[in-house]
Amino acid sequence: MEASNQESADVIALLRRFVEKANGFLKKGDVKMGQLKMWSGGVRSHLRKIYGEGHPLIEAWSPGQISAGADPGKELAERARILEQFVSQLDRLGTDFFLQNDDSSRVFIGHGQSPIWRELKDFLSVRLSLPWDEFNREAVAGLSTFERISSMLDSASFAFLIMTAEDQHSDATSHARQNVVHEVGLFQGKLGPRKAIILLEQGCEEFTNIVGLSQIRFPPGRISAAFEDIRRVLEREGLIEK
Repeated sequence: MEASNQESADVIALLRRFVEKANGFLKKGDVKMGQLKMWSGGVRSHLRKIYGEGHPLIEAWSPGQISAGADPGKELAERARILEQFVSQLDRLGTDFFLQNDDSSRVFIGHGQSPIWRELKDFLSVRLSLPWDEFNREAVAGLSTFERISSMLDSASFAFLIMTAEDQHSDATSHARQNVVHEVGLFQGKLGPRKAIILLEQGCEEFTNIVGLSQIRFPPGRISAAFEDIRRVLEREGLIEK
């Protein structure tokens, strides 16, 4: 979907007003979850006028992406900051820049059963505006595991493989799920170790082939502790600006 120059300028002006509206809420204090969700829904609605329903930016601004336990004031302040930066990018690069979003720009997230991968997904999509993929994101009925993985390999330009301590062995050691171990080999083989980064939870055993390879470690259950390291890696590889 492509908007005219006038339509794009109108939407940018409206998005600036949303930044001002957020700052007004924050100045008054005691931001409510309802205000936060209504504000985010409004931003999403105006972005949809430029990019259409399927663009990753639209999903990132969905009120449904807001965690139920989030502090509304802090969340609104962070989203307003991100929106202000985004509007500046629209002014500088033009709205068409963000239409150049083919599948080859996706970041793949490999993970086991631990739900912490969703925190990484939110960080990539909401905070960094990056498109992402993971094995179960699309319907796999009628597709073999090989076909789905082949599709993800073809569409990904970068991968984070989250190794969490889930499988308990008889020697009392904890290991990552075998599907993640398999994906590490596939994506590092396709993209190389600089662009297929292992996120290793402390307490999870390394397997021989990854010793010495690119890793970012994080405390048990706290993948958010690795976000700044993740941001720096993405800057290094040119997926986001410094």
